[in-house]
Amino acid sequence: MPKSLHTRIARETAVRQRLGSAVAVGVTLYVLDGSVRYAAVAATLAFCVWLVADVAQAAVGDYADHVVFGLLVFGFAAYTVEAAGPTWIVVSGALLGCWFVIDGVQHLRHGVTRDEVGVPYSHDGSPVTGLPKALLVRLAEPFLL
Repeated sequence: MPKSLHTRIARETAVRQRLGSAVAVGVTLYVLDGSVRYAAVAATLAFCVWLVADVAQAAVGDYADHVVFGLLVFGFAAYTVEAAGPTWIVVSGALLGCWFVIDGVQHLRHGVTRDEVGVPYSHDGSPVTGLPKALLVRLAEPFLL
């Protein structure tokens, strides 16, 4: 199979996967809320955000999508501050956005790709102790690069 055809099929498959995910978001919101307009707008926005993240990842490098998502979470936190939302949402949104941005920037800065990080995060122990250890290792990874 020619390389250009292989690349085209891979891109079309990625777009179809993103479209399927966006439809799943829209259907879920329609079932929960009952508003077709809200579900359609949310599905369209999800599709656009995923496409922007994919374009950033293709243009800048692996983990650029983390920077995009981190900036979006920061935007949500700023909107919550402006709307006089609860403080716990603002603080948790700021922390989550900060972690995504730091994770993306550190991986881009050090040239680490997802293929290189492909080692599953696992630790000895039961699910009660092993899962938190694996989660802490992943959360600390941007600071340990």
